[in-house]
Amino acid sequence: MRRRALLGTAAAAAALAMSDAAGAQAAPGRPPTRYLGMFRQEDPTAIATSVKNLYGAVPASVMWFDSWASGRAFPVNEARTLWRRGIMPHYTWEPWNTALGPTDPGQIHLADIIGGAWDGYIRARAEEFAAVRQPILVRWAHEFNGNWYPWGIANNNADPSLYVRAYQHVHDLVTGAGARNVQWVWAYNNGSSPDAPYNDPARAYPGDRYVDWVGIDGYNWGFGPSWDPAGDHWTSFDATFATAYAKARTVAPNRPVMIGEFASTEDGGDKAAWLQDMDAKLRSGAYPDLKLLTYFDVTKEEAWSPSSSPAALATFTSWTQQRYMRGRGHELARVAGDYACSRLPLT
Repeated sequence: MRRRALLGTAAAAAALAMSDAAGAQAAPGRPPTRYLGMFRQEDPTAIATSVKNLYGAVPASVMWFDSWASGRAFPVNEARTLWRRGIMPHYTWEPWNTALGPTDPGQIHLADIIGGAWDGYIRARAEEFAAVRQPILVRWAHEFNGNWYPWGIANNNADPSLYVRAYQHVHDLVTGAGARNVQWVWAYNNGSSPDAPYNDPARAYPGDRYVDWVGIDGYNWGFGPSWDPAGDHWTSFDATFATAYAKARTVAPNRPVMIGEFASTEDGGDKAAWLQDMDAKLRSGAYPDLKLLTYFDVTKEEAWSPSSSPAALATFTSWTQQRYMRGRGHELARVAGDYACSRLPLT
């Protein structure tokens, strides 16, 4: 994770009104089912165990990261173990060398991918994806509208078409190698950095044929983050996600939405109240197409972990126990297909 640009609160408020209205119409009684995803800095199967021990919840999915330059194989056996426990694997697949800066000449960039330099690596991972024989989420080259990753549009001639071509190239190689169990996550940051017309996520949408889920990443950075030590960036759940969610509904209205990464700091406000507000908003039926929420359970740039204070821990644990949050992995695996089928035009 790198620095995330934040949303403008005025724009967020306008989008919130739209999402609230849609949510009220979509769920007049019970709120829609949501699914809990978790990321921790552990092996995939260990994440599931830790979440159960710490929060008393069985996540519907667990997420982990890997970079292309690592050359590591996809952990087929661990993915199968997760599925035996009813948990959907969620793999964030990052095309970079973490030892190099985003603009280093030796770094992986989109032109390299389009040109075929990584085709052998991609096909090898695709064969491993297929070997799982169960659905897996693959979030490839997320936060492309930020400037902190080498695949970011800002670091590739400010040309969103390069991202589209690279995404489609990777998708087609994976599918061609037989990995039709992959559910593809196209994921952007909740605010673009830089905030320029070329960096609008809508201009980098690969098309419904290539996308199963729309993902959004966003954080409540609070007061004095490392990238702005004197700034107050405390933002509510709505101010963090409303505008980005509205964009998802405009760009890809036939696809479900996930939050691929989110968390709140303790600095500059009440984290427990932030989580309570999020819970109330979700229970109200707002964001009706938001199905999966993946919490970033680490202490990194900020104290993101739910255990950062007793009040935050109690509130987070209570949220994971809510009835609407009890969706399981086998149900989550059907969500994208249900959307695709239910929104086909009538003939």
